[in-house]
Amino acid sequence: MMQTTLSKWGNSKGVRVPADAVSALGLTVGAHASVEVDLARSAIVLTFNQPRRRYSRSAKLTLEEFAAGWTGGKVGGEPTSSDLGSEVVE
Repeated sequence: MMQTTLSKWGNSKGVRVPADAVSALGLTVGAHASVEVDLARSAIVLTFNQPRRRYSRSAKLTLEEFAAGWTGGKVGGEPTSSDLGSEVVE
């Protein structure tokens, strides 16, 4: 069991979530949570949404992992049009 302290945070109150708990759930700063008050147990229950893997410059992803969520068609390739470079600017 981990312990923390209720503190003043502006006009509200807050608790710091211990790093071990954050790490165990795979959470990051900015994670969204639902708050439930359980009066019978004098408890506040935080339920975090499942963390989503987001793009990060430091993340080492393969091309397949990076494009895993792509739902569009294939893009790219060499242009074959003879009009390449003759765009009209008005």
